[in-house]
Amino acid sequence: MTDQPPATPATTLRKWFAYFNDHDSERWARCYTEDAVFEDIALGKTFKGRTELADFMRVWVDACPDTRVDMGEALISGNRAAVPWRGGGTLTGTFSHLPETAVRGSFIDNRALSLMEFDENGLIVRQTDYYDVLAVLRQIGVVPD
Repeated sequence: MTDQPPATPATTLRKWFAYFNDHDSERWARCYTEDAVFEDIALGKTFKGRTELADFMRVWVDACPDTRVDMGEALISGNRAAVPWRGGGTLTGTFSHLPETAVRGSFIDNRALSLMEFDENGLIVRQTDYYDVLAVLRQIGVVPD
C-alpha cells in the first residue's frame, strides 16, 4: 500500500465544485474536515461538521434540483483561498433558510465569494460565504424590484 500525498487546496476546490454539481452530498462533505465550520453570512447560518454540511446540501438540492455552481479564478496562498463563484438554479421546493413566501419556479443567479482555510491534508477547515442576499430575495419574489 502506498501513501498518497495530501491534497492541495486547488485539488480540493476542483473536487468541491465537481461533487456539488454532481449533487453528491456525501463526497462534497468529505472535502471538509470532520469538525469543519461553514458560515453563510447572508443567511446568518453556521453549519458544523460533515453531517450538517451534507444535510444542508441535500435540502438545497431537493429545493433547487437543477442547482449548479461555477468557480471563478481562485486566489490561493498557503492554506487559504478566496474563491469567487456563480451559482444558479430554479427554486422548485421548500428551503428552510429562505422565506416561505419565495416564489416557486424562480431562477436564482447568485454571485458569491467564499473564503476558505485548509488543513495540512488539503481539507476545508473553515468556509465563510459572502453574497448579496437582497438580490437573491428579489429573484425569488420576496422583495420587490
